[in-house]
Amino acid sequence: MSHIIRKIQDAKPMEITCGILRNLTVAEDCKDMDFAHVTITDSTKKHYHKNLTEVYYVLKGNLDVEIDGKIEHLEKGSMIMIHPNTNHKAWKTSKEDAEVLVVCSPPWSEDDEILVE
Repeated sequence: MSHIIRKIQDAKPMEITCGILRNLTVAEDCKDMDFAHVTITDSTKKHYHKNLTEVYYVLKGNLDVEIDGKIEHLEKGSMIMIHPNTNHKAWKTSKEDAEVLVVCSPPWSEDDEILVE
């Protein structure tokens, strides 16, 4: 396959701790990374990933991300890259829900995510 096109509205919404997740890719699409659209309506739980690097790109709204105890403020058009073994948690700071494109490399897996709180 030479390319993939996906629309957020076609992705099945799944409730997660912080809001709604819509996977834009599946394992068969790419073994090196995955893409998801996340609508943040609440706070994530503090966690880290053993192996994956996670990138948030803010599409709408504002959010704060706590990284190893330091708070970073993100707004529309901002990006943050979170490396493995870094404690982090995110929450919206705007009245409107925050929408974030999340890219994980390698792809996210449940056994890679370790809850801290």
